[in-house]
Amino acid sequence: MEEDLNHDETRAMVDLLIDETKALYDDGLKKEVLTVDNHADGVYLYLRLLKENPERAADVLDLLKMNGGNSTGHGIGCVSWDGSVHADQFWRHHTFGNVRTRRFSEIWTDPEIPILAGLKEKKLHVTGRCGSCKYLDLCGGNFRARAEAVTGDPWASDPACFLTDDEIGLGEEKAAI
Repeated sequence: MEEDLNHDETRAMVDLLIDETKALYDDGLKKEVLTVDNHADGVYLYLRLLKENPERAADVLDLLKMNGGNSTGHGIGCVSWDGSVHADQFWRHHTFGNVRTRRFSEIWTDPEIPILAGLKEKKLHVTGRCGSCKYLDLCGGNFRARAEAVTGDPWASDPACFLTDDEIGLGEEKAAI
């Protein structure tokens, strides 16, 4: 964590990525740039485009809604080399079963595995800033493994969310996006 960028540095880096990607595009080089493990990046891009290019912002909003943010434990999973099933590659400290002894579909849909069941409906469980964020449907509660690693609680706020309280609408009523 001591090597992580702080929130201001993260915003500056995401701005640099956006600017450099746009420069490539303007030069006729249509490149896709993927950032991973911080779904606040997509919301930040949307908020920036609202100011710079509202028409494109609407397209980005549609894509973010379609994606739904982090899909750990419901849209993606991880089966280790030994057959152990995890919510994703970052959740190896939680093993839900093993495909050598039980079918993946049985493990993956087992309501008796609390953390896995919670991840499938995590928007109901996240707390703090994430639980109150008006963009929860876009980022999906961001990265639960990071929240757990830092706080011990998988439902706590993701400490790497660099969006400001004003940007995420804290203190406002949640509006439908």
